[in-house]
Amino acid sequence: MKRVKSIAADEQDVQNFNDQGFLRKLARYALRLGRPVVEQLYALYFMLQSQDTPMRSKMVIVGALLYFVSPVDLVPDILGPLGFSDDLAVIAMVYKQMKIYLTADIRARAAEATAKLMQRMR
Repeated sequence: MKRVKSIAADEQDVQNFNDQGFLRKLARYALRLGRPVVEQLYALYFMLQSQDTPMRSKMVIVGALLYFVSPVDLVPDILGPLGFSDDLAVIAMVYKQMKIYLTADIRARAAEATAKLMQRMR
């Protein structure tokens, strides 16, 4: 019997997270997602990179970011606004749980990255 890999992220997933794939998809859909969601995604991304975020929390963050990047969703992204509803729910839930690791520096970096991206998209 074949063993199926869990969808939960582990330490190896944290180490192997594909920054470029995440940043590419974020840039591609930034206008559709809207500024608040983009800022939350950047905040999660910067929390993932932070030395102050515990590994267990990083695993949760990677799980959410991988779900966002993954072409396999409960609701496919190609369905327009409805396509991101499941992604948005996961992002919002994880962001709320991880807010305790959201420092002023990470908040500022996320706001700055969001402003730069949104400016580029216009």
